[in-house]
Amino acid sequence: MKRRQATGDITRARVLAAARKLLLANNFSGFSMEAIARKADVSRLTVYYQFKSKAGLLEALYDYIAKRGEVHRLAEVFRPIQYPLATLNDFILAFARFWASDRNVIRRLHGLGAIDPEIGKGLQARNERRRQGVRTIMERFARMNPGLTSIQEPLVIDTIHMLTSFETFDALAGSARSLDEVVAIVRRHVYQAIGFVQTNSD
Repeated sequence: MKRRQATGDITRARVLAAARKLLLANNFSGFSMEAIARKADVSRLTVYYQFKSKAGLLEALYDYIAKRGEVHRLAEVFRPIQYPLATLNDFILAFARFWASDRNVIRRLHGLGAIDPEIGKGLQARNERRRQGVRTIMERFARMNPGLTSIQEPLVIDTIHMLTSFETFDALAGSARSLDEVVAIVRRHVYQAIGFVQTNSD
């Protein structure tokens, strides 16, 4: 049983690696389950057995990239004893690192999500989880900063959600800006959104 599980895990990893390589290929139109199977040197049925559908495979690939990008460490960001502004800073950095970890593949995945409703649905669910993270942080921040009213809060959440998106990161990074430079720009705009005045000591 353990040997079978290990073999399945190896096959799964090969298929994901093949899918990633094909997403990066110049001939993006050649991306299909059949092409992935050939690239991974497995049968098409094996690919469908492992992932059920193209959307399922791309969801698994996104999870694979997220694991490599250490998104699992986001759980550490939401330590209850941490001041909300520090949590927000860590949140911004965590997603910037993730977006930078495999930027070209993530760009292709988002492109597929724009034209394939099933893939787009999965990406939308991920974006909603990120929005919920922002909402949790801002609820803590609002409790400690009465100046942020309930009317302002939804707009602030929408703004931070936009600023921490892949699309914003990708546009700001361009071909020249470093991760640290992008994080600094995003933080500056987030601070403006929440009305936080940064001093030299912050």
